[in-house]
Parts: sequence; structure tokens; C-alpha cells
Amino acid sequence: MADIIVVIRNGQGAGMSSIDGELVIVLLASEGSVLDQQPVMLRSAIAIFADLPFGEYTVLVRHRSLAPTEARQDIEIQSNVMVGVKFIYSESNRQLIRVEVREESLNV
Repeated sequence: MADIIVVIRNGQGAGMSSIDGELVIVLLASEGSVLDQQPVMLRSAIAIFADLPFGEYTVLVRHRSLAPTEARQDIEIQSNVMVGVKFIYSESNRQLIRVEVREESLNV
């Protein structure tokens, strides 16, 4: 099993959970179907999808005030890992700067 942790950050690394009072929404999809959807946590700007079976997933971040209004990152999970996906935005113009993906083994 694996976990995907999605974080939304500004260019300085601070959490960016809401814009104009509306939380950023994160969706998890596989094979074209949405498996789960949740707003990021207000204080941490994080969404967690836990205990996922191995496979291919797409993480989507949505907010009507961001450019683009939907950003996506494809992920393939083949082992017992925690995958961190960081969407980094310019806070002043609400533009996606880059997406970073990091994988950590959960085998102890």
C-alpha cells in the first residue's frame, strides 16, 4: 500500500490553502475516474490520500482563481512508498511555477 500527500505552496514555500476565501481542491483519479476529492487542510495546505494500492494515478489541483484552473501530475506507484506532490504557485499572479514529486520508501 502507498500514500500520496499533496501540498500547495507559494514561491517562498509557505502554504497556500485558499484564495479569495475558497479552499484549493485536490482530486485523485485512476483510469479516468475520480477516486477521491478533498479540499486541502486550511492550516497546512495539505491533502492526504492513504492506503492506496499500487497502480497509476493522476493528482489534480483545482481552483477557479489559479492559472491554470486545473493542474495535474501523473504518478505510478509500484512499491510501498509515500509520494509527495508539491504544486508551487506564484502567489501574486496565481500562476503555476512548477510541480515537484518526491518518493520515500515506507519499508522499515
